[in-house]
Amino acid sequence: RTPSTGSNRHPSIEWIGYRAMGAASSLSCCTTRDGKNLCDVNNSILGEDAFYRDAMWNEFYDCSEGSREHDGLFRKAAEQAWLKLSKGTVMASYATFELQKRAHIATSSLGCLSDDRQTTGDKASFPEPRRFNSSSSIGDSTKWHGLTMQHWTSPRVPPTGEGPYWGSGDGKGLMVRLGPNYAKMRQKGESAGSLYSTLSCDALRGDDRVEDIMGRLISMKDLPSQHQSESDRGAGSDLLWTSECPLPRILCLNLMLPYESGLNPFAHDAGASFVAFFHIKPETIQQAMSTKPSPAVKQLIDFCKGPAGVPGGPRDDPNRSLASRLDPNKKKDVQSGIFKANAKCLNPEDVNVPKILHDYNGKPCLITNSGYIIKDPRNEWLEMGIDVRGFNVLVRKMLSSYRDLIPRTKLHFGFLVQGNEDDELPEALLCDVYIYAVNIMDDPHYLKASS
Repeated sequence: RTPSTGSNRHPSIEWIGYRAMGAASSLSCCTTRDGKNLCDVNNSILGEDAFYRDAMWNEFYDCSEGSREHDGLFRKAAEQAWLKLSKGTVMASYATFELQKRAHIATSSLGCLSDDRQTTGDKASFPEPRRFNSSSSIGDSTKWHGLTMQHWTSPRVPPTGEGPYWGSGDGKGLMVRLGPNYAKMRQKGESAGSLYSTLSCDALRGDDRVEDIMGRLISMKDLPSQHQSESDRGAGSDLLWTSECPLPRILCLNLMLPYESGLNPFAHDAGASFVAFFHIKPETIQQAMSTKPSPAVKQLIDFCKGPAGVPGGPRDDPNRSLASRLDPNKKKDVQSGIFKANAKCLNPEDVNVPKILHDYNGKPCLITNSGYIIKDPRNEWLEMGIDVRGFNVLVRKMLSSYRDLIPRTKLHFGFLVQGNEDDELPEALLCDVYIYAVNIMDDPHYLKASS
């Protein structure tokens, strides 16, 4: 049957586009999901459409020849076909890699059983990387800040597998959006700096997920004052933060990683948290207090004015969720003011994962339903959390499958607010941090329930 559309378009053309968009499948049509004229799948087990569009846009082309009467219809159909192909390719690559990995493990086990004559002297020996656990020396469970991971200060990266370390972010090397006319040109370039400097990064775990850090697990007196902060040394009193500044002095970022894939709904998974603190830079204060701040600073000021939870408030407060900032009538990748996280592996050649995943290395991820935000009523600090439990099942499964490889990685994390219009670009990193050779199972410091 030809769907009734109320338009004068040719029925066969309308029907082909309608079928191509999956309207006759068990899922509702992408263009009328939730009663809105959108082409966005946000609950897919393989990830959101917005991520794939933003990550691989250069490999997708719109209609450009022939009559333009039906371009909008076929563009949506072609976009969905391309997105499904991208997701399917990632899934197939992961499945193939897993099968090869398990076959190799099984073959190695059989080989060991059948050849008792093989000795360790027949194998090439390599020195084990230096590993340490700083949290094991922490006596008081509550005094963990700055003690669970060592600060790597050398300009060179540490040897592969040695750690865990954290390194101060330099705001460079991660891709950000550039103008003009980003909506059409889709131009990106490497970030050139950040608005906040890194104070510390710690690895924590507990009997339940670790969140609501500020005021509950750490107070402002536990953090360096702005006179002690590296960002203000030699800056002069004119650039010290005051309550009149529209931006917070301290940012707290809480990345929560699960240990399991989450496929078992009855399993309790407290996971681990990586908590980083950042201090506002003098030049950011100067920009924020000026009448014409830079696009990135203006974006952050507007972001900080948005809805947020309150310290000690209920966790089901709708304002606490970063999803409260979404416009339901727009695709996520064309909305401004959305919080984004970017993770880039600096040594992918040392990590044995499917090659196709390298194509998505360093691509930004929009944080909405999986993120929370809490704001100090005095505006001195802002806490944001990212719970990977809220990501799609493919990401959670890969994190669970490859967590034994994470101690070999050298990672660069960056966080920013999405810009889309010319007066919001170029984007800039709010803050960033380097993480080297962390073991998410063994390295986090255990917080006792009493603390």
